[in-house]
Amino acid sequence: MGADELTQIIGLKKTGQDEGITFTGRVHNLPRDEDGGSIALLLRKNGQFFKCQLKITDYADPSIFATAQCLTPESLVRISCGMIASDDASSETFTITQVSSLLILSEAKANIAGDLKLHGAPGETLLSLKERNLSLDTRLDNRLLDARVAATASIFKIFSAVHNLAVKHLAGLDFHYLPTPAFVGYEFPAEEEDHFYLDYLGRQAMLAPTGEVHLGMALAADLERVYDIHTVFRREPKSDGRHLTEFTMLELVFALDNDWAEILELADSLLVFLLRSLQEDDKIVKYTAAAQRLYPAAGSFKLGLDTNGKLPRVRFDEAQAILRDQLGKAAHVEEDLTREEETLLGDLFASDQSPLDSPTDVFIITHFPKHLRPCNVSSLGRDDWTTNSFDIILRGQEIVTGCQLLHSYKEVRAAFTNREHPIDPNCPGWRPYTEAHEIGMPPWGGFGLGLNRLVQGYLGLADVRETVLFPRDACRLAP
Repeated sequence: MGADELTQIIGLKKTGQDEGITFTGRVHNLPRDEDGGSIALLLRKNGQFFKCQLKITDYADPSIFATAQCLTPESLVRISCGMIASDDASSETFTITQVSSLLILSEAKANIAGDLKLHGAPGETLLSLKERNLSLDTRLDNRLLDARVAATASIFKIFSAVHNLAVKHLAGLDFHYLPTPAFVGYEFPAEEEDHFYLDYLGRQAMLAPTGEVHLGMALAADLERVYDIHTVFRREPKSDGRHLTEFTMLELVFALDNDWAEILELADSLLVFLLRSLQEDDKIVKYTAAAQRLYPAAGSFKLGLDTNGKLPRVRFDEAQAILRDQLGKAAHVEEDLTREEETLLGDLFASDQSPLDSPTDVFIITHFPKHLRPCNVSSLGRDDWTTNSFDIILRGQEIVTGCQLLHSYKEVRAAFTNREHPIDPNCPGWRPYTEAHEIGMPPWGGFGLGLNRLVQGYLGLADVRETVLFPRDACRLAP
C-alpha cells in the first residue's frame, strides 16, 4: 500500500518533516501483560488496523503509558508517531512505532454492549454468513456500533453514491427536482390497509405511499420533466427482509414526445448508468470490496446487455411461458408474478443456461395485463389486453415499476368510476388530481425506483434492512 493510499485511509496529518504522523482512530482492543508493564494497543480506522506495543520503559514522558492504561475499547484517540509500516504488501494491518503523544478525544464507557466481532481484526474469527444473518436484529439493536464496521458503513456510502449518481444523470437530462408532500389527503379504496393514518390538526391525513400523484400534477403546470428522491410510507405487515414501512424512492414523470417507449428507454439508460458506475468508479469499487468482507456476493453482479447495449426485455406472457416450459411452473395469465417466480426467472437469466444474449442479474418485463395494473395506466389500444407498463427485476426482485398514464380527463374519470372499487373523481381528496387533467394534461408517464432494493440487490444482501442506518419495518421502531 502506497503512502498516498494510507494517507487517504487514516486522514494523515503531517505538518513538517520532523513532526511525525498524527491520526485519529478507535481503540479496538488493548490486552495488557500480567505485570502491567506492556500494552498491545490495537487501533481501527476505515477498516484498517494499527497495532502498537507500548512499554512503560520506552517513554521518557510517562503520561503516554498512563493514558494508554486508562483506555477502553471504542474510545476515540488521537495518536502521533514517527512511522507507520504495513506488515506486508497485502496486509490491512499496520505497525505504529515511535509514539510521541496519545490523547483521548472521547472516552467510551467500559464494557459496552454489542461486541459483535464483525470487524475482521487480527486474531478474530468472523461469524459465518448464516450466523451474521441470524444476528441481524442484535446488530440493529446496537446499530451505531454495527455501523462502525467498515463493511456495514460501505453499504451506506454506496447508497449515498447511488443517490448522487442518479441526481447527476437526471440533471443531464434536464429533469428538475421537485419535493412532494409527505402528508396527503387522498386514498385508494380497498387499499386502506396500505396507508398510515394520522390526525392532521383535526382532519384525517395519510403518510404518502407515493409521490407520483403530485409529480403528475406538476406536469399540468408545464414543468415537463420532474423527479423526487424521498421517503415513502407503506403499511407493510411483514418483517421478511424484503419490505420496509419507510423507504427511499426515486420517482420521476415527464411529458412524452411520442409514445411510452420513451419511459422504457429512460429507465433502461438510468439503470445501466447506475450499475456501470457502481462497477467502474474507483471509490465505489473500494466500498464494494469493503462490503465483500462480510457479504460474499458483493462485487459479483452481472450486467448482461443485449446486442443493442440495452437491458434484456421479455414480455409478461413470454416470462410466463419460460416459467411454464423451461422451469416447470404452472403460470396463470390472470395472476401476477409471485416472489418465487421472480426469483426463479432471476436465477435462470443469471445462469449459463440463460435464454437471453448473456447471463444477467437485471432484466425488464413489459406489457403487463390490464387487470394487474392500476386503472389509470394506458393500454396499447382499445381492444388490447396489455398495458404500456413494465417492471425491472434485479437479482430476482422487482426494483422499478413504470408506465404511461392516462392524460385525457374523460378517460381518467371513466377509469376512476369504472374501477372495481370506484373512486369519486369529484371527492375532495382526488379533486386536485382530476382538475390537473381537466386543464390540459400532456401525454405522460414515468417510473419509481426503490433505492434500497437496488443497493440490496447489487450487493447481494439477504435483508433490505441492511441498506438503512435506522430501518423501519413491521417489528422495528428503534433505534
